[in-house]
Amino acid sequence: MDCLFLFTILGLVEARSSRVTVSLASVNQSAWDALDRSVGGRLYDGEPMLAPCYIRYNGQVQRPDIGECVVLQQNRTKLGFASNEFGGYQNANWGACQAAGESCAFTSTSPDLITPITRMCYQGSVPSKYVDARSVRDIQETLSFAQMNNVRLVIKNTGHDYSGRSSGADSLALWTHHLQPPIKLKRKFIPDGCPEAVGDVITFGAGQQFAGIYKFAHEHNYRVVGGSSSTVGAAGGWITGGGHSLLSNELGLGVDNVQQLRAVLPNGTYVTANRCQNQDLFFALRGGGGSTFGVITEMSTFAHPEKPMVVATVTFMGISPTSASQLISISVANADRWASEGWGGYIVLGLDANGLSTFSMATSMLNQTAAETSMKPVMDLVNRLDTPVVANISASETYFEVLHSLIASEETSPTGFAMAMSSRIIPREYFQGTVNQDKLSSILDGILVAPQEDSDNGKSTLPTSSLFICAVAPTIYSQNFPESDKSDGPGASSITNAWRTGLWHAIHLHPFADTTTSDPDAVREIFQVVHDTMNPLREFTPNGGAYQNEADTFETDPIGSFWGNENYARLLKIKREVDPANLLSVHNGVGWDREDERFTCYPDVDLGV
Repeated sequence: MDCLFLFTILGLVEARSSRVTVSLASVNQSAWDALDRSVGGRLYDGEPMLAPCYIRYNGQVQRPDIGECVVLQQNRTKLGFASNEFGGYQNANWGACQAAGESCAFTSTSPDLITPITRMCYQGSVPSKYVDARSVRDIQETLSFAQMNNVRLVIKNTGHDYSGRSSGADSLALWTHHLQPPIKLKRKFIPDGCPEAVGDVITFGAGQQFAGIYKFAHEHNYRVVGGSSSTVGAAGGWITGGGHSLLSNELGLGVDNVQQLRAVLPNGTYVTANRCQNQDLFFALRGGGGSTFGVITEMSTFAHPEKPMVVATVTFMGISPTSASQLISISVANADRWASEGWGGYIVLGLDANGLSTFSMATSMLNQTAAETSMKPVMDLVNRLDTPVVANISASETYFEVLHSLIASEETSPTGFAMAMSSRIIPREYFQGTVNQDKLSSILDGILVAPQEDSDNGKSTLPTSSLFICAVAPTIYSQNFPESDKSDGPGASSITNAWRTGLWHAIHLHPFADTTTSDPDAVREIFQVVHDTMNPLREFTPNGGAYQNEADTFETDPIGSFWGNENYARLLKIKREVDPANLLSVHNGVGWDREDERFTCYPDVDLGV
């Protein structure tokens, strides 16, 4: 064990506060009434999204709300519906207490008329009370209440959360989803306290989702760096984790584009952070992790002029293991060149016979002819296959058109199922040379095949895109990004340096079977398998990292993978300054206390260290 690693481990221990939290039930009703008045009557009891359908809820018999249940049955798998419901989560297992097998979810059958009659609905990890925040004052009052009454606090926006950071058993939640003032465009924007304009920006509230942001930007002939999901909250976990995009290769990550953030600190102070003031907080909020340093209320990010793009798309209907392996090898061999040509996008591979696999890449740096030449290796493979394939290379006038096709396909995909995830950012050096390319291709093949083998053994019954390759690293951007944003500059962000040297962000997904969330052993086993399956890639890329928003919940080395030791030391110092009582604490977050009771619903996974 080296000295620096020992320092960071000691830092984790020293970050723990003496704050002892209590159950919400121990708080006097008069205190709750006072909080309710202070937030304009927007303190509510939290319940799982599907609770109104059940006849038994938390051990008590109840009368189902038939009208509401009909709406839930019709909409529960539609993208966007869950994000508008406080008790809804993109992945249903994070609303459950997975260690105890207590959940309130339906099966994949739609409508599911059996489960709400035959099974109990549990509160799980859905916060028992929440404040529907509509203003800075609402946030301040809620933070003050949580401090004074020593209750556990979580921050929730849209529920696009793959590691349970927006849920917590027996906790009070701040729901920021309705912080959505009108979006504004400011040309020649001057950040507060700065001497000159930085460029054109779009400013929006914490609850604003990408669908609305993209629409606004397009109407003004701009494009904005953001994710491919329409329902993600841009100023929430996305930006605090780093924020990748199809445009990142050319234009950088979300943290590179944001010019100003406004946030409420744990002590209630409302601050503005940018490259000219509160630079430490600006550093921490851009990559330090969500729900850790403060509650963001507003974000201002670059608006880039629209540009035509060329898009290469291939859809495979039921790809075979051999064809998938060939596509992986071709993509690995060409990844470095593609990155230099501005390509960004996604390769989604699954081996389910009835499922689809897709290859979607786009660039604004090539014309149609050059793009066709660039993608010839993929199209040659397509022409050799005897399975159904739809392939196309076409020009789009705007980035918005590209997004529209991605989002349209996303909206046909069901949501609300449970799954586990692991990931790795792969540096460029591992794509160089035939030895590295062969090894990397072999490892990715193994990740793809692993869940299929588990399915054959009865551990999974749902189809899955088991390997999701995101060509979203800021490759071109990072070669010339501003001096002000380098590690010792006022605009430095706290993301792992692997983003600066990487080409791909590879994700491994594994779904739960319908009844898995009620079986703690099955839950633990799936998380264990997903964690172990990524180990060969971790070992092959020791200087790689992980994108914390889409990382293994039980990442072996979160400090090294998410931030790096130097960034973590600075983050820990900032954490102690802005949140000495550790009011805001999330699993694997900066300065988290693993003994905190809010983490007892996480399964116990063996990290092998």
